[in-house]
Amino acid sequence: AQWLEKCLYSVLNQDIPESDMEIICVNDGSPDNSAEMAREIAKEHPSIMVIDQENQGPSGARNNGMRHATGKYLCFVDPDDYVEPNVYGGLIKQMEEQQLDMLRFNYQIVNEHYEVIPKRPFELKFDYTPQLMTGTQFLSERLDIACNIWRYIYRTEIIIKNNIWCYVGDYYDDTPWLPLVLMKAERMNICNTVVYDYLERSDSLVNAKSPRAVQRKIDGGLMLLEILTEQLQSITDVGVRSWYDAIIAHATSSLLTLVGIYKYANRNQYL
Repeated sequence: AQWLEKCLYSVLNQDIPESDMEIICVNDGSPDNSAEMAREIAKEHPSIMVIDQENQGPSGARNNGMRHATGKYLCFVDPDDYVEPNVYGGLIKQMEEQQLDMLRFNYQIVNEHYEVIPKRPFELKFDYTPQLMTGTQFLSERLDIACNIWRYIYRTEIIIKNNIWCYVGDYYDDTPWLPLVLMKAERMNICNTVVYDYLERSDSLVNAKSPRAVQRKIDGGLMLLEILTEQLQSITDVGVRSWYDAIIAHATSSLLTLVGIYKYANRNQYL
């Protein structure tokens, strides 16, 4: 609830008519008043729809949102993040003019005071040079280790008609989803426009160090490796297989680090 109002008004503050927008808020069993807050804002903004569900984690919430989506294009915004003003119009224009299935855009990281902070070294290596290509080509040549679901605008049809849903989990849930969508995208491009503001929270799951949070990360890492290894069995494209090999190696390294630091006494069972 602390961040939701800024998030919703940032999505509303765009260079397209609100009547052309469909803002689907999924209340994933939230224990605070965020659902009530969203419904209050929706009273003044009929483009906002609030859906309630029992807690399923972010992937379950995204699946429910996608099932309710009727728009031509689809973006994801986490409730503690926000988007820059008047950016969606340009994305949609490029999607229309180039008949794209996907478009990747840039982002920046902000702290809890909404001040822009430096990206991590590996993020500075991400390449935002425009290039019209297939999703498979992008996956083979340009996709980095960060498979954030919120770094793209999608043509909704390629997701729904191909029945591509997120694996239900609360950590690494977007990593195995994105390559499946990319392999169905016949036309995609990249733009360097900063669209998304990612809030770096000290209490987020990514940064949490409590025993339960660490266990969730480890469980998520194990599930991720199982899913990626299974997906890899049916892939024949050499470039795509190379990306899968790299992401599996990275996920394994990250998992071993977590086990080595937090679960060293139980390392044999994890190995």
